[in-house]
Amino acid sequence: MLSKFVVHQHKTGRTHFDLRIVQNGVLRSWSLLREPPRRRGEKRLAIERESFTVDSIDCQAFEEEAFGLGKVRAWDNGDVDITAVSPKHLVFVFHGRRISGNFEIRRMRWYPGNRWLLKKTSE
Repeated sequence: MLSKFVVHQHKTGRTHFDLRIVQNGVLRSWSLLREPPRRRGEKRLAIERESFTVDSIDCQAFEEEAFGLGKVRAWDNGDVDITAVSPKHLVFVFHGRRISGNFEIRRMRWYPGNRWLLKKTSE
């Protein structure tokens, strides 16, 4: 399923990155403390945030703004092909300027809360 993504660099008390993906009419978001992985095998802790229906957000704001306070800029954006979906595991192919290639994100079983692991699997 082809969709859209954006990665916001969000400067609040601590600079972090927000990965946002539209999946089945829902905007899903994960916060990363460091920039998304760029090399195969690299991993990042991702904390899932509140989801929104696409109807409830402005599409222009999706590309240019983030939710919350502080300075925000679009670090990368583009198309994403979501190839495998389960409640605890997503596989995608990003087509952006900075983030591209095959990735997966898995919900961590051993840690409570909305903790996920984002991993670059191949180019």
